[in-house]
Amino acid sequence: MRVEALYDHGRLEFTRPLQLKHECLRLIVEVPDEELVTLMPATCNLPPEVLAQAQAMRDRLDASRHAPLPPDDELPELTAKQRERIAAFALREGR
Repeated sequence: MRVEALYDHGRLEFTRPLQLKHECLRLIVEVPDEELVTLMPATCNLPPEVLAQAQAMRDRLDASRHAPLPPDDELPELTAKQRERIAAFALREGR
């Protein structure tokens, strides 16, 4: 649905009342180019060491996501607690 709103000092106000299902929702707002003083960059002005640390964290996460799974015969034995949880999930699923 396309609706009209007014921007006033950091707040959007709909020109006609709307009753929304949720208190918080994501909207896409189109702003005419001529209304922009400057286009702000998508990234914050963080110190280089913080950006480097964030990139290192991303690299570690990507490495673990893309790492091959070990062969089944190299996996450790399941603990008693893990077996209990597996049985509980199976019971919930009706197996």
